[in-house]
Formats: sequence, structure tokens, C-alpha cells
Amino acid sequence: MPPFLEALCSAIEEAGLPVLVRPVDDGSGEREAELMRETVAGLRPEHPCLSNPVLLAENQGKGGAVYSGWDSADDEGFAWLGFVDADGAVSPSETVRFLLEVSEHRSGDKSALFAVRVSDAGTEVKRTPLRKVLGNTFRLLVRTTFRLPVRDTQCGLKAVPAAAYREIRPKLRERRFVFDVELAARLVRSGVAVREFPISWHESPGTRMKLSSATRMLFALVGVRWRLTVAP
Repeated sequence: MPPFLEALCSAIEEAGLPVLVRPVDDGSGEREAELMRETVAGLRPEHPCLSNPVLLAENQGKGGAVYSGWDSADDEGFAWLGFVDADGAVSPSETVRFLLEVSEHRSGDKSALFAVRVSDAGTEVKRTPLRKVLGNTFRLLVRTTFRLPVRDTQCGLKAVPAAAYREIRPKLRERRFVFDVELAARLVRSGVAVREFPISWHESPGTRMKLSSATRMLFALVGVRWRLTVAP
């Protein structure tokens, strides 16, 4: 995370984007939290776009971490809320390209932007064969079950109008790896268009996709589908 965070802040500032970067630690433990504090404190003098981190006392899951970061910006007047995974699978330059697209749209346009990992738009996607098979299977299930207007709900780069997020926030229950599906479904149901933005994506060394994790994701999808049915 430290090299990616520094490169991301540099890229954002070089592009002149009015963005505040707020790292979130998802209850990793006191040692990791202290490392986060030290890293941010060391970078902030050179990178004014970098904010103090959000340090969660207990693990909330990826969705819980994202929402905690977004909730912390509740009263700060931001027009957009976004996140990018800290593993560097999406490079700082691709993140900035995405943010430049976001900056061209007013939050009142009632549209969110989801990055998608596709290789048919001049972008490059590199992943292991197992992850590719599991990812394509998951996409098929999501497409047939939820009928969402986005091919890849799980890419770790998204931007949502802050007003739209606040409107649907009470209905967002999923906190782990399929939170993106519920987020997209709730946005669509509230009248927000979800637009795709193809990006280059390279699987980060050290990341893993286990079959057990895939099984838990499938059960979580069932839960999301059920909640959408009983509480539309």
C-alpha cells in the first residue's frame, strides 16, 4: 500500500484534480494501524491531497471499509465518493484517467461510474487462469440474476454521486466481497444510471482467489437477491 498510495497522490496532484485521498484500514490490528498512521504522516507534508486515515477497530469486510470511508466524508460537501483498491491492480495512471472522466460529469447527472475489466476497448487485462474462470462464472451469475447494466461489478474502482449514496445508504446491508452487486442494484433502483469505464487491470502479486471464497460469495449473492426481493 505505501508505494501505491504515494504514486496515487502524485498522479492526482499532477493532474490537478480536486480529490481528497482517505486511506481506510479494515481492522488489521494495532501494528498495521500504526504503520498506516506513520505512512500517512510521512507523506502528508508533500501531498496535500492526502487525508488522515480511517482506522477501524474491527474488521468490517471490504464493503464495510468502503462505506466507512464514504461515511466519514458525510458532512464535508463532496460531490462524488469513490474508492480504489490499494493492491495496485489498477495503476495510479489508470485511476487518474478514470477520475478525469468522473470530473466531466456533475453529480446531479444521476449517474455512477464503474470501472470494468474488459479487453475489447484498447485496455489490457492480466489475471491467472483460475481467477479468470471464477470471475467469468461470477459475472454470468450476476448478469442472469440481477440484470444490471454493467458487465463487471467487482472491479475495485468506482465513483458514486454523494447525494445518491446518502439516499440508498440505509438499505445497504452487504459488507463483504459482493457489496458491489448490492450497491449497483440499489443505485439502479433509485434511478441512478450505472455507466461502464473500461480500464487496464493487472492482477497484483500476492492476491489470491480461493474456491472457498468463491463459495461464500455465491451464498452472499443469494442473500443480496433475497433482500432486494423482500425490501425493494
